[in-house]
Amino acid sequence: MASDPSRSEDTARSPYLFWLLLALPAVYIVAGGEMSDGRPHYLRNTGLVSCWMLIVALAVTPLSMLFGPQPWVLWLRKVRRNIGVAAFGYACLHLAVFMKDTNAGALRRSFVRPEILTGWLGFAVMAAMAATSTDSAVRRMGTAWKKLQQLIYGASLLILWHWAFTEKHYLEVAIYVAPLAILSLWRLMRRRIGA
Repeated sequence: MASDPSRSEDTARSPYLFWLLLALPAVYIVAGGEMSDGRPHYLRNTGLVSCWMLIVALAVTPLSMLFGPQPWVLWLRKVRRNIGVAAFGYACLHLAVFMKDTNAGALRRSFVRPEILTGWLGFAVMAAMAATSTDSAVRRMGTAWKKLQQLIYGASLLILWHWAFTEKHYLEVAIYVAPLAILSLWRLMRRRIGA
């Protein structure tokens, strides 16, 4: 049975339910955060959810090129900006947990540790993108908005570096990133051969 495209459009037009869904991981993280885990639990999981949402947002374009105008792809395209803003929201939670018990000395040192500095730089780009994510900002900025959005590719590499080298779970990171990497390589090859 074929999906009804109008249902996808209705979901994208009424974002409140979708935002509620995007907030569910935060509820789960807070509800599942036991005192024995404390700060590491919150720090790790808010960072993970932010990275997962960033991966999904980045995968939308290659998926739409691969599958064409399928209803689920069209829906993903409509909510991609929401997913990207949610990724930034979880990055803000991640930063808030990091800052909560970080003294001035540790904060200063975070800017010279490559695995933390990459997180700061990636966060700065995400902040600029989130600040210009409204429809009015898109209209006001014109073509400059598109150029700003392209910075996310470099920022995502910084964020993945931050994730891999702070976690030291390289295989886990590779598993999560592999589908996006394959899609991105396919997209580049497709563009190069002019398909």
